[in-house]
Amino acid sequence: MESRTASELKERLSAFLGRLAPPMAIKLASGLERARLKGEDGLPYDLILSTLRPALEKTKGPRPGVSDPLRHFCLPFEDLLVNRRDPIGHTRQILRTSIDPVWLWLMQDLLPDALPDLTDRIIEHTLADDVLALESSIAVLHASCSSALLGAIKEARKDVAHRNRLERKLGNDGVLEDARLMGEALSVAPFLIDLEKSLPKAIENFDDEQVALVSELYKDASDMSPEHAIYVPLATMNRLKSPWQVLRLARKIAGFGNDVALGRSGLSELGETFLREIEDIVTTFATQRPGKTDLLQMAEGIKRFAAISQGFIREIDIRRVSNWGHRILTARATLSASITEEMSRFQQDIAKALPLHQIGSYGKNGPRRPDITHVPDEMRLVRAKCDLLFLDHIAPYTDSIGVQAHSQTIHQQIDTYLVAYEDGLIEEIRKSSNNERENGVAFLDFVVALRELMGQGEAAAVLRRRGRVAAQSA
Repeated sequence: MESRTASELKERLSAFLGRLAPPMAIKLASGLERARLKGEDGLPYDLILSTLRPALEKTKGPRPGVSDPLRHFCLPFEDLLVNRRDPIGHTRQILRTSIDPVWLWLMQDLLPDALPDLTDRIIEHTLADDVLALESSIAVLHASCSSALLGAIKEARKDVAHRNRLERKLGNDGVLEDARLMGEALSVAPFLIDLEKSLPKAIENFDDEQVALVSELYKDASDMSPEHAIYVPLATMNRLKSPWQVLRLARKIAGFGNDVALGRSGLSELGETFLREIEDIVTTFATQRPGKTDLLQMAEGIKRFAAISQGFIREIDIRRVSNWGHRILTARATLSASITEEMSRFQQDIAKALPLHQIGSYGKNGPRRPDITHVPDEMRLVRAKCDLLFLDHIAPYTDSIGVQAHSQTIHQQIDTYLVAYEDGLIEEIRKSSNNERENGVAFLDFVVALRELMGQGEAAAVLRRRGRVAAQSA
């Protein structure tokens, strides 16, 4: 009973807080976070703040509320945080689940005296609204944590046994790798924080003004930490709706728009991210047997491949003889071959779903007519529909991936088969009776659905009327 009451109270609280206007939500969140920083107990802070989050997300500008020391620690690498690693994304992704063990490692082992004192000062300056002192303490926090993490990891690499013990302590080797990424990002924290303040969270078009701003941040970061300045464009890329637009930054920094110049600029990692993604898409489908491929997944892969490759080529000049140019052309050719092989079975799938059988004794070349002696095979019908849906999904991208002609041929073959089948099916329905007529009508419904999937609504409507008349005259 108590558990049910607590649950009901939480629901009522969530319903009330969820209706708050953003300004009121900001005010409440700030007050709660200040109270928590003071150490005041007795309130379900996490529950209330999580309930306020939807309203807070509607606000524009900097994140509202009061940041605690842990949030200040995470701010420089916030754009690199992920809930799970994307195997085809860039290699500098940090799992959110790694934050707590790394923070605990810093607090207990790496900076057991300095870090608690720093966190106390950050809380003190926050509550006192002393902006200059707070910024100074945060800068020390970032520099100290970066040095401690990178130093500890460097030492761990010298001793395999020590490294293994450390990995076990942190949970797994992925946490230790994430700690390294955190340390590297924290080494250029001032520039990542400026980026956080200056750029929108979601950028539709990476315009010249934004490119110039990030370019200056990158150059300044390179002066401070040349090997870790790459985190500035990587953080930027994660804010772009079309991530390949980050190559505009690479082009500006390199001074030239071709892939060779970008490769020499120190920003080749950006291009490699996209090349690796399209190559992984191709590998996924090139290694699958035709007929065993998830067509929906393949269609999504094709859409992504087309977007990346076209965007990549639009942003920089790709030379066919260059390494990048060769890799793009090779990936495109391999994907085209996989798609062509997959589509080559589509007509056969239609024929299996809408079977014909031999009439008379003229041998295999004699006349054939729709076989309505049995009910339609549901699995074959579903497969045929999936084929047509696939053709529809990839239609906008067939030209860019080199399968336009083959796709048109497959469409024509299917259409030719359906025209002949429909005429024969109407005749079979007219001549049949009882169960066979019901089977014929079921096949007709499926053909109508195929016509609609092919965007031929008028033809589908005419066929439906013809079938209705034939069934009534049977």
